[in-house]
Amino acid sequence: MSEVAPAELGPLLDKLAIRDVLERYMRYNDDLAADRIAELFDEDARFQVMGKVHVGREAIRAMFNRDGANRPPWTAAGELFTQPASIHISSNPVIDIDGDTASAESDFLVVRRDPGGRARSVLVGRYRDRLRRLDDGRWVIYTRTGVSVARPGDEHTDHEWATALSLMSDSDRAQLRT
Repeated sequence: MSEVAPAELGPLLDKLAIRDVLERYMRYNDDLAADRIAELFDEDARFQVMGKVHVGREAIRAMFNRDGANRPPWTAAGELFTQPASIHISSNPVIDIDGDTASAESDFLVVRRDPGGRARSVLVGRYRDRLRRLDDGRWVIYTRTGVSVARPGDEHTDHEWATALSLMSDSDRAQLRT
């Protein structure tokens, strides 16, 4: 087994740190942990999902803090047996680093139980992220765009987002990062 040269170690550690951000997002989403999700995003971040643009860390926090939900971590007293609301499964991350910025693309699957107790896939898609390294060395997301798997006939098009854009106000459209 060959050793990793010190010059190669930095990019590998950066990729590991970025994967940690992406994976924590999924877990915190399942846990309805709005405050912990928000800390994964930069102050001026854009979260572009389901035809909407949420601008800034506080707007992202508000989006996830529905009905005042901001659950404690499972490691908190009394939380060990608490069931998650959903399971977000992330896979196949492709991460490219360019200095203090990075792009990442990862697939996701969201599973919830139906009223009968059966697990059902409710959403399948891909996150396309742009990240930056902060002065303290932490990686944060500054643009997250969700793209769901295409319906038959819409493969390799931007039909879903084109439809959403046509329904957006000019001011909302101006907030998008492309």
